[in-house]
Parts: sequence; C-alpha cells; structure tokens
Amino acid sequence: MEKAFDLLSVLAMCAIAFGSCKHVEALADGGADSDSDSDSDSDSDGDSDTGPFGGLDGVDMLVVVDNSISMMEEQEILATAFFPLVNSLVNPLPGWSYPGVDDIRIAVITSDMGLSWGGFPYTEGDGWPGTNPCSSPSGDNGVFQTYAPGSTINIEHDVIPCDGSGAQCPTGWTCSVTELDEIGACQAPGDEGGNQTCPDLNSTWSETTESSPNASMAFEVACLANQGTTGCGLEQQLQAAAAALSRADQEAFVRQEALLVILVVSDESDCSMEDGPAMFASNEIQDESGISQKNIACGNHPEFLYDIGHYYTLFTGLKTAPNSVVFAAIVGVPNESDICQGTGDTLGDCLDHPNMELIPVVKENSAGTDTWYFENACTRGAVTQGLPGRRYVQLASEEFGGLGYISSICNPDWGPTMEEISRLIAISQQ
Repeated sequence: MEKAFDLLSVLAMCAIAFGSCKHVEALADGGADSDSDSDSDSDSDGDSDTGPFGGLDGVDMLVVVDNSISMMEEQEILATAFFPLVNSLVNPLPGWSYPGVDDIRIAVITSDMGLSWGGFPYTEGDGWPGTNPCSSPSGDNGVFQTYAPGSTINIEHDVIPCDGSGAQCPTGWTCSVTELDEIGACQAPGDEGGNQTCPDLNSTWSETTESSPNASMAFEVACLANQGTTGCGLEQQLQAAAAALSRADQEAFVRQEALLVILVVSDESDCSMEDGPAMFASNEIQDESGISQKNIACGNHPEFLYDIGHYYTLFTGLKTAPNSVVFAAIVGVPNESDICQGTGDTLGDCLDHPNMELIPVVKENSAGTDTWYFENACTRGAVTQGLPGRRYVQLASEEFGGLGYISSICNPDWGPTMEEISRLIAISQQ
C-alpha cells in the first residue's frame, strides 16, 4: 500500500509539472511499456526513451532578465524568488519528491540587444529616425552578467521557505522552523532584508558541483537578478538568449550531458528582429506627427521578427540528445486563471484569451507623455503591468509542449512558480 501511494504521488506531481508521465505510469503497471505499441520494454512509436527520464546529468540554466525602465520592482521580486528555484534543486525541503541536483550552473543575461537585427549591429543607415535611442549598436549582446565585489541586494524577510538546517537561507540568516514544524521561513538579522551584501562571484556564472559544493549559489543568483533599468526599450529577449548561447567565448557553458533550461523574466513582449530596416521603415516607427506609436510596432509587424520556430530549432540544435531543453517564461499573461499558466501542452486556448489580444491604447509613459501601448494582459497593483507575451506562449505551446512552462509576472507570489519550474527541471533531468 505504501508503494502504491508513493507512485500515485509522483504521478500527480508529474501531471502538474509535465502534463504526462508515461515513464512513471509504466512503473505503476509493474514495468510494462505504456505506449500504444505491443512491446513491453522499448518504444516503437517515434518517441525516445532518452527523453524526460533519460538520465541527463546536471543542469545548465540561462536566465534572461528584462532590464528596461519598467522592471525595477520585478527584479527585486525575482531576487527573492530565485531562492526557492535554486533551493528546490540544490537544497530540497522535506516532502520534495526528487533528489537534489549536485551539478548546476546558472548564468544571467539581459534583454538588451540594442537595435541590432538579423545578427547585425545597428548602424545609422538602417533607418531609425533620429539618434539611436539605445546605448549601443548591439546592447549587451548576450554577454553573461556579473556584479562587483561589495554589491548589495534587497531580499524579502520571512518569505523564503527553509528547514532546520537553514541551508536555504542567505548567508547570515536563520530559519524560523520549530521542533513541531518541518518548514519555516528565513529570518534576516534584525528582521530587515534590505541592502544585503552579495557573496563574491568568481566566475561569469554561478555554479555548484558534487566535488565543489557552493552554499552561496542561491544568494549569488539572487544578486544577479539586479540588472538595472537602463536597457534598450525595444526588448529582444529570445534573440538575447540565442546570442548568449552562440557566443564563442561562452560556448563552454552548455554541456551535452546536462539539461539546458532557458528562463525569460519580462513584462514586455518579445521583439527579436530579423529585418530591422523593414521594421524601422514602418509607419509606427517613422510617424512623428502625433502620439508615438513605437511601442506597438513589433506587435503590429510580426513579419519582421524571427519566426518562433527559429528559436526552437536553434535552442534544441545545441543538444545531441532529444528532449534535453526546457523553456520557461514569467511574462505578461492573465493570472486570474490557469488558461495561460502551466506547461506548454496545457496552453492551447491561451492566445484566444481576451487579455492576450493586441489592443492599442494611449497611456502615459514614465516621462509623463502620452504614448501608444498595447492593453495589459495583467496588472499587479500599481507596480506591474504585463503586456501580452504572445510569442513566449507560442514557443512554449507550439514548440516545446510538455517541456515548456509559462507563468504570469503579475502573480503576487513567485515562489510557487519557481517550485513548479524546479519540479519540471527535476523531472526532466532524471
């Protein structure tokens, strides 16, 4: 009876995180193959036994953090939320059904690609009216970000789940857990989590291995969440990930034996341009006669953007084994229901949700000037305004399926989202 309960628990969690669990279902059937074919020990239906339960060793995670002007509060939320993400993998709490991952590396990049397009840096002859509004022709161009010694970060007090070991907490914090409880919350010295001094980061990514455990990994990644808000306002989140994973000076990051995870955190839609001059020549970019329409140019002209399938092919093409790439995004989707939140194979109706339509409206921008935007997909108080992240949903649902995951940036608590992403990673990495 105890064994049956354990299997049912795993099946339930697989259904939440993965949408299907045929490899585990086979265990429940005493080891029989769960495919529709007649064999009992191998697949012949076109899928692969080296898939989600195919024995990948380690996790390589690339996180794309939107560093445009509207992301200050969201980056602070992300800093705290990184702790349950990393801890669920490295320092699992009691009740977590998967073993810890003892080999994981995490790199962080920004969404800033400047006005580059098609792999080319922007030049003045490409047609943007007036001076280039972005800081450089190619922005950060997918470079792994670091932070200076002595940097500080704000972390929320009494929020991060922990156990009696306190291993899940930032350095110098304690866990509130009592003898009667298994799980408590991390307590900051003086009950104040502001201006926490970051641990030194001695590489271009944070890493822990079996031979060299890194007790500060979650803290390091939290500090990497602070990427500022001076990035280009024409965000190219997917192209930034592609650039990062294509750079010769960063090629050592992706290991063939490890699961590759790409996580995007952004309140804006993706504008990864394949044809910049055509986009810059559009009426929305060129019209200076009235209220600026530049913010709606990308949504109105998807024909000038890279096709979503381009990124699926590029990301999965980095790996020789099938089913070894996970795509997740915390972006602008409705948060009042699950129609747009969950694994990609459950999001078939998301793009039909009224809040996911691209509806132009005039709003006041941060400078107090009226500007055209698309109506929000979601809001969180007066802080977060998530624009419809249609391209992320398309990539997760149409390409990655059960290996994709979408959550709303407007959720008041990102902890459950991070735990779901961790669960998907843990299942996929086994």
